[in-house]
Amino acid sequence: MRVLATVVFLIICSVSAYAEDVWVQVRESRVRSKPLFYASGVSTVRYGDKLSKTGDEGGWAAVKSGGFQGYLPLSAISRQHIVLSVKGLSKVEADSSDVVLAGKGFSREVEQSFRTENRNVRYDLVDKVEQVAKVSTQDVEQFVNKGGLHN
Repeated sequence: MRVLATVVFLIICSVSAYAEDVWVQVRESRVRSKPLFYASGVSTVRYGDKLSKTGDEGGWAAVKSGGFQGYLPLSAISRQHIVLSVKGLSKVEADSSDVVLAGKGFSREVEQSFRTENRNVRYDLVDKVEQVAKVSTQDVEQFVNKGGLHN
């Protein structure tokens, strides 16, 4: 019985200590101190950054890298190694919006397909919000503090 308990303990320890390499698949994201969108940020990661995923909590991944650890939405990471490179290309045809869409699993063709199938949706307003709605991390943290949103 003692041997079985030891084996179970070792399995639990090895699973909890397991870290999986993942890469950031969005242009930029704040790593949060808790698995909450309004939790304070501990670091900023960018498209293609390599992180170690140490666990899941709801729709969040527990991640660490270098001098920080925290949480990212699962949608912001990929198990596939992401490399952003133009090495060997004589002409670059992609602009920054193509790179962002690709990081989210979209292409211009996929976005156009959504627009065609959903003609009643005001995509121009979504585009406008993306262009003008720049909220700083400090503004978000101030909003959270004033609203008493911390757990």
